[in-house]
Amino acid sequence: MNNLTSPTTVLSGLVLAMLVACASVDVAPPASVEMSDSTLTTNVRSSLANQPGLNPADIMVEAYDGEVRLSGFAASPEEAEKAVAAARSITGVKVVRNDMKVK
Repeated sequence: MNNLTSPTTVLSGLVLAMLVACASVDVAPPASVEMSDSTLTTNVRSSLANQPGLNPADIMVEAYDGEVRLSGFAASPEEAEKAVAAARSITGVKVVRNDMKVK
């Protein structure tokens, strides 16, 4: 029997071909993996805009790797805390840094 056509050689070749094919497939990260910084910023801004008594035009939002920084101005300490709570409520936010100043 020819060595190239023996069942063991053919089976080994098929297994090797399947392993090589699987190794070259790009796998997308799961959807639950971290949200992009721009999406996170947009979601926090939207949440701020939907909070009664907050003026989102006075609050700047920056996001980087799950950390959100709020800066700008709040009319009162309570308003600043409301903004922080709104930012924390967003999925994907790990930390909120409050750099707002009270007017």
